[in-house]
Amino acid sequence: MSQPMRLAVAGQVKRGKSTLLNALLGRRVTAVGQLETTYSVTEIYHSDRPVIRVRYRDGRAPVEYDGADLARFTVRPEEGDDRLAGVRAVEYGCPAELLRSFRLVDTPGLASPFGTDSANTAQYLGISPDDPAVAVLAGELAATGTDGARMHEESVAELERADAVLYLFSRALHERDQAAVSDFLGPGRAGGAVMTPLRAFGVLSRCDQYWPPARDLPGRPDPLTYDPMEVGRRIATRYLERPEVASAFYTVVPVAGLLGLGACLMDDEHLTWLRDLAALTPTVLTRRLRDAALFGTEPQLPGVTLPPGHRRELADLLGVWGIHLACGYLREGLDPEQVRRNLLHDSGIGPLRTLVTRHFGNRAGVIKRDHALRDLEAEVARVRLRSQRAHEPPPAPVAGIADLLDRFRHDDHELQELAVLAAHYRGELHLSASETTEILRLTGEFGTSAFARLGLPEPGDVGALAGAARARVPHWARRELDPMLGPADEFATRVVRHGYERLERRSALAADLLGLAPTTHRPEDDR
Repeated sequence: MSQPMRLAVAGQVKRGKSTLLNALLGRRVTAVGQLETTYSVTEIYHSDRPVIRVRYRDGRAPVEYDGADLARFTVRPEEGDDRLAGVRAVEYGCPAELLRSFRLVDTPGLASPFGTDSANTAQYLGISPDDPAVAVLAGELAATGTDGARMHEESVAELERADAVLYLFSRALHERDQAAVSDFLGPGRAGGAVMTPLRAFGVLSRCDQYWPPARDLPGRPDPLTYDPMEVGRRIATRYLERPEVASAFYTVVPVAGLLGLGACLMDDEHLTWLRDLAALTPTVLTRRLRDAALFGTEPQLPGVTLPPGHRRELADLLGVWGIHLACGYLREGLDPEQVRRNLLHDSGIGPLRTLVTRHFGNRAGVIKRDHALRDLEAEVARVRLRSQRAHEPPPAPVAGIADLLDRFRHDDHELQELAVLAAHYRGELHLSASETTEILRLTGEFGTSAFARLGLPEPGDVGALAGAARARVPHWARRELDPMLGPADEFATRVVRHGYERLERRSALAADLLGLAPTTHRPEDDR
């Protein structure tokens, strides 16, 4: 409970998980490549100095290394190099502000195809079954002492351990992504509790690949004004209209991870190269950027003086859409810091960081408590099931432990609020639209301060909080007695009433302690 939240970055192979993780951190930590590169579970945490700790499947003591060469223990080894044999997980400590709030977990990939059969591997990677890369990848994976099935199971296990999940889709919600959500983490697995809107975001990755627009699109959109992120937002909105998606994810956020990372890594030399390209007219530059491979390799491009090696490096750093945007900002006269800040926002990474911090970070304590209780409740259920199968009574302490866990849930108001939010996301509440919005606000969906929960401007008058909370109690007390309410709605109205009463007492006490208003309080308020 004293550790930061565990936030797992998950999805099938080649969805851009490592790129997204690097972009969130604002630095290149995990390796990325054209084929799957992450073979081991990698957990990244805050440390004042870079340090690597390697854990092994055979139970031997972890080995710790100084330095920042994480790729040595997480990516495909060279032929004959067996350093990854038996590695179960790698922990990497590094200084990054986001890691003060989250421990980030990079997973190898759900439904990893390597080591199964050539047809499946080819289907997942989009290459021919006869491509030599298929056999090479399967052999490299075998050299690490694992296979595709084990990679999948280790990824699922990390989701079960995680407090929250970022699940990546790549440009389209493939049927295998839906299967991963509904089957890989479905009933009977603790991970199923993780994939809920309280604990999971969907991320539509690589949205920059929508630019430039195809020439045969309706209306022939102008690449100078075409916004691939807007296309991503429309796709994400359509996904959220699907019940199976809405029941698993709080939202689906479009991002361009490569651009987000590039905005953080771009240096003064890159800016000099970009100014060279910005000297071209926007129409000419856009025409040169239409073919990314040609842009980075052609020795001579009409009107372009920048050498192909520099062009290729820029394309690898920002992508062609990022180059287009950066040159536009430079033409507008923005300074380097403004260019970086705008690119980070355009990539969706900046807004995603804010959303993750607000939605997950503000609820870190209660989400971790709920997760811990779920683990304990699942263990009680397993013990009881083993006893039932053995036709024996459960061990004597089991009933007492189960009662204790029930009391924890009953006595923890924040856990009850979490249960109300879960009921809302499952579609079990049938209150009015205004009442539903009020429930979301009071339970911290729009902010966890007393002002945010009461819908008051912040900062505001602390002395007014108690009165605002008190004014809402009668409405919810009446609603709680409505005989037409179903069990879920009745529970929600009771939790909301208690929430306002609790908020009233705490606000009155705070005002009293601050000398803002005379009030009286009961001894339990002090607690």
